[in-house]
Amino acid sequence: MLGLLVNGMARVSAFTVHEPPQGGGTKLERAEHMIFVRDGFSWRAALFGPFYLLVRGEWMALAAYVAAAAALSAIMAVSGAKADWFVLAFVLLNVLTGFEVSELKRWSLGRRGWQEIASVSGRGQEEAERRFFESWLPTLPADPPDYERHGSAGPWSP
Repeated sequence: MLGLLVNGMARVSAFTVHEPPQGGGTKLERAEHMIFVRDGFSWRAALFGPFYLLVRGEWMALAAYVAAAAALSAIMAVSGAKADWFVLAFVLLNVLTGFEVSELKRWSLGRRGWQEIASVSGRGQEEAERRFFESWLPTLPADPPDYERHGSAGPWSP
């Protein structure tokens, strides 16, 4: 019975939706450029810390990580801590990174002018995207006809 309950329960994730600074264009163009940032703990960030930030291009977060690691090392060295404490301190730094990586991504997007426009949840990113677009698209005005792309001024033009 317990196995059925655990297997029957789906994990729900929360996401924030971000739109780039130049949010204009058609509905499709706007939708293609949106970024969904998942809330929650990241095992990858916790296990790989600075490498994860490097691969993701989070330069400011990487600089903060390096500064925190340098300060932590200096404090530990001055206090005469043994190697075991160094390991524990860096494990804790990586765990903190795992908890804060989503917020660091949001901060980075905000610094570049991206706007957080919504929060949405779902059993995965695909479901969250579907739920967001189902509620977001009807609120937008209709796209104007794109006459230039079709090479004419419209079906009734001379």
